[in-house]
Amino acid sequence: MLRRRRQIYRPMRQTTSGCFDMKTKKKSEITGAAEGPFFRQFDASLATLGLFALATGAVLYFAANLLIPIAFAGLISLLLSPAVRYLTRWHIPTALASLLVIAMLVVTAAAALTNLAEPANQWLSEAPTSVRELQRKAFGPKEQLANIQELADEVEELTTSDSPDRPQPVVVTGPSVLETFVGGVPVLVANIGIVIFLTYFLLASGDQLLRRITQCGRNWSEQRRIVSISRQLQSDLSRYLVTVTLINMTLGLAVAVAMHLLEVPNPLMWGAMTALLNFAPYLGALASAAVLTFVGLTTFDSLADALMVPGVFLVLTILEGQLLTPSIVGRRMSLSPIFVFLSVVVWGWLWGVVGALMAVPIVTTLKVFCDHVPALEPVGRFLRHERSEPAVRVSRTASHSSA
Repeated sequence: MLRRRRQIYRPMRQTTSGCFDMKTKKKSEITGAAEGPFFRQFDASLATLGLFALATGAVLYFAANLLIPIAFAGLISLLLSPAVRYLTRWHIPTALASLLVIAMLVVTAAAALTNLAEPANQWLSEAPTSVRELQRKAFGPKEQLANIQELADEVEELTTSDSPDRPQPVVVTGPSVLETFVGGVPVLVANIGIVIFLTYFLLASGDQLLRRITQCGRNWSEQRRIVSISRQLQSDLSRYLVTVTLINMTLGLAVAVAMHLLEVPNPLMWGAMTALLNFAPYLGALASAAVLTFVGLTTFDSLADALMVPGVFLVLTILEGQLLTPSIVGRRMSLSPIFVFLSVVVWGWLWGVVGALMAVPIVTTLKVFCDHVPALEPVGRFLRHERSEPAVRVSRTASHSSA
């Protein structure tokens, strides 16, 4: 009897163990599917992308002195290429047209710097006096009492400085601003020379560089595709850079006229500063507003008149940012505000003030390139600023249809 029970229970144990083994097998298969080759390949590609991003950031940071003039020359060549193409239509050789355009740019920049250098130097030399005057206006008699106390301490120090038992302090001073500027002049001149010559070579080369890039295609269809993408990319970027430059110059001219009407000294200098800093969105406007606030407070005695200077600038900046630029640049070339701000911060950290000014043109170049390359088109859509107007229209039509 016991033997028969063991024989009966033994298949049941085998069946139970077999079911358990089957569940365990299914569980392992599911776990193996989650840890299969697809996920391993995804983790490997993600790690490779992270290492590539870190390596690229390190190269951009440590090779900034070499890459900044190269990138600046590339952007200037895209900005000046429409002028060179216009001159070549009048049967002027490309090399001569490029030389004429570069010469006009250098002469214009030299004239602007010559006219703005003297008022800028005068304003910087008077800045400490203006700061003390502003402190006197802000703090009043308390500041005067503090100055009297400081003067008394200085007199006491002078009377006791001849004591032989008193140790003489040793003061270590660093290089002055003038010494720092003079020390950086050779590097600045070298970078300007690199930018000028490289811009000329990029403009004078014409279609030679495009022909060499076209040779990378394996057949005629790929070569034709490379030509169409390159020409469309160059056309879109040139149009964008020219448009943004004209918008910034218009804003600078409007600010200069407003400062002249408000009787602010050196209005052309403030207009040029606004036009230059406007290439860096958000941060450039904040820096211009801060400087103009300081100028208003140090120029006018009345607080209402002083606040009129940054107030007029803010009105002009809002009109430019909300009405003028979106209507001219268009929806297709608009960037997401998040990526615009992040690009200004990241490029400013990598390349300083020059990087902050070049951040938006660099990101726009990347976006246009991604828009014209089918494999990178999702990246271009990711960088684009999508407005909510189509969604509103769809919801309205849906509500009408349901009614």
